[in-house]
Amino acid sequence: MRNKKNLKVHFIGIGGIGMSSLALFLLKNNYQISGSDIGNDPSIYKLKKNGCIFFNKHSNENITDQNLIIYSSAIKSNNPEIVQAKNKNIEILKRGEALGFFTKKMKNITVSGCHGKSTTTSMTHLLVKNTGHDSTAFIGALDRKLNSNFYSGGSNLCIIEGDESDNSFNKINSYISVVTNIDNDHLDFYKTQKNLLEAFRTFILKTKKKAIVNNDCKLTRKLLKSINTNKLIKFGQFHIKENDYSFEIIENKSGFDIRLYKGEKDLGIFKSKLYGEYNAYNLVASIIVALELGINSSDLRANTKKCLAPRRRFETILKNKEVTIIDDYAHHPAAIKAIRKTIEKNFDDQNIVLIFQPHRFSRTKILLKDFVEELSKWKKIYMVDIYSAFERTKIDADLLYKKIKLKNVDITYFSNKNSLVKKIISDISKKNYTIITMGAGDIRNVGLTIKKQTQ
Repeated sequence: MRNKKNLKVHFIGIGGIGMSSLALFLLKNNYQISGSDIGNDPSIYKLKKNGCIFFNKHSNENITDQNLIIYSSAIKSNNPEIVQAKNKNIEILKRGEALGFFTKKMKNITVSGCHGKSTTTSMTHLLVKNTGHDSTAFIGALDRKLNSNFYSGGSNLCIIEGDESDNSFNKINSYISVVTNIDNDHLDFYKTQKNLLEAFRTFILKTKKKAIVNNDCKLTRKLLKSINTNKLIKFGQFHIKENDYSFEIIENKSGFDIRLYKGEKDLGIFKSKLYGEYNAYNLVASIIVALELGINSSDLRANTKKCLAPRRRFETILKNKEVTIIDDYAHHPAAIKAIRKTIEKNFDDQNIVLIFQPHRFSRTKILLKDFVEELSKWKKIYMVDIYSAFERTKIDADLLYKKIKLKNVDITYFSNKNSLVKKIISDISKKNYTIITMGAGDIRNVGLTIKKQTQ
């Protein structure tokens, strides 16, 4: 069945960032695509424009004569479309399995890691594409240059953001793999750090050619002690023997540039318009991928300044005399810390307001202590309730709020986002503010509403 074209494939939860990119890929390859979603994601318009049959509700009536069903992590086993597909004996695959299957004959560069993978995937694609390699790309965020999470290339090269959250990155046949970093995350799935590290160990060892790994990350170093393979390419800021590539960050008014070395060889300065030490690692990983593909360093130096982080990655959505609003996807204590350090270096921190939306009950519960420790370092916080994603087991954001409050932080909890917007608009009428909307849920909408009401 799977080796035939023009077959009917149905996506359950098609509007999600990972699902929509795979659906677009199959549409470009002449599959007949249908999909359902209860959301109203912008990606749905693009899917319909490209020929997708869309249903705005989940129903057993949506499952008719399809040959394959693909479902997202948010979909439960009792979903009526899953039940109907089983009754009809239609093959059912999770999104990660399907992505692995449909790309298995491609030359895949798979980017994974607990932080920075969307940015690294996006920048890798830009560098490779701009230097004459027309690669396909699956990006876990909206690329600002493409205004899309997917690009259909004209070659066999494919750049994929690999999802480590449920081990689906190990379903992909990787020619080159990238590990941006490893952190204590997704422990609702892995249960232990040991299991998390084992998944990354498998990811590295099953790579066909080279595995590019951030050697400055504590957990990647711990993992690499147990791996003996000539596939490894290690990189870091420190010019030490064990690093195949090392780099220096050259800070300037518009962000930073990078001086990169391969062993002892100075590859020169790579200019950028990016902010944050974390983005230096993302950019370096992208450059190394391109170099390992045989792309000339001088061609890369001509293009690194064009690299942008995707949407929701330290994205300025409003800047005027009264207020600057920056939106960021950070939802893990380590990522929140990285944003704080970037702000402290580049902004006047006297009037910084963090609007924070915790993401997932499980992450908030497991990392509660780490969240409290990091968030207590911010001067002023407005917090909203936890964005559940697809989780049902609840804990109250009030617990996190109270623990931060005990640290004498100026923190206010808002159960209603409209009240929050009114408060912010009142604040900025009195003095200038830099506002950070932060979280992996829908908190960006608060910033967009403020933008709309103040223009």
